[in-house]
Amino acid sequence: MDPAAIAGLCALLARGQVNGPLPEGVTCPAVAVSPMLPTTPQFDVGLGRAIAAPGARDGIARVAYAEAGNQGDSGLAGVVYTILNRLQDGRWGSSIDAVLNARSQFEPVMRAGGDWRSLPPVSAAAQARIDTILNLALEGRLPDLTHGARYFQNPVIVAGRARAGQVSAGLVNFGGAAPSAVIGAHSFYAETGRGGGPGRAGGVGGRLAQPDTIFVGENRVGPASAGDNGPAAEDQPQGPPTTSLVAPSGDPSRALFVSRDGRVKSGEP
Repeated sequence: MDPAAIAGLCALLARGQVNGPLPEGVTCPAVAVSPMLPTTPQFDVGLGRAIAAPGARDGIARVAYAEAGNQGDSGLAGVVYTILNRLQDGRWGSSIDAVLNARSQFEPVMRAGGDWRSLPPVSAAAQARIDTILNLALEGRLPDLTHGARYFQNPVIVAGRARAGQVSAGLVNFGGAAPSAVIGAHSFYAETGRGGGPGRAGGVGGRLAQPDTIFVGENRVGPASAGDNGPAAEDQPQGPPTTSLVAPSGDPSRALFVSRDGRVKSGEP
């Protein structure tokens, strides 16, 4: 048999399109079986539409880089999944815009005046990284590294200040909640706990009441511009301020605490 015909027959065999035995004298290489990749349930169509809304991917990229621009791809994916999980949850709004601009939630957005659009745009390469994470997540090809997290913090800084008596020990790990994942400097939580244990049901409709301090962590917003190797820079708030802003100290060990009423304080809740 002609070598080209043999190659074509073997290709059909590899795709499972050949029934019956091969012709006498024809031998095809064994078909390599690809290992199963870990998958996650695909998000619903509504979430896909939300991510396709004008500005949604831009907003996710700006916030992800402001929060975890120096935490690598896994750290970025953790923040992206936290945003997507919050959108799926519904407590923070029904659009990416609403989730990112929800009051007292994402510290860089609060420092920028409450609107993610005030954060500096990321580079084309950085946007491509976030787009890849989003695309793989929507296709069910990128597992949720946070295991359903809706919150995150830098617990090392919080614990250090608690030991020094500068903050309540109850702020560490959001009231003693067990992290669902630890990625770089951030710990992620599916829910928050109060009083030294895992999150308990409460609030309206059995949902957990949101803690007084939503984000606790390192001030990652400094004068550097956004890009591939660092977090986004701080923008000056536009319009009348809705929060009490704290100028960046340049000291990465200084924690920032954002309260539900919109106040941003450095060093103490």
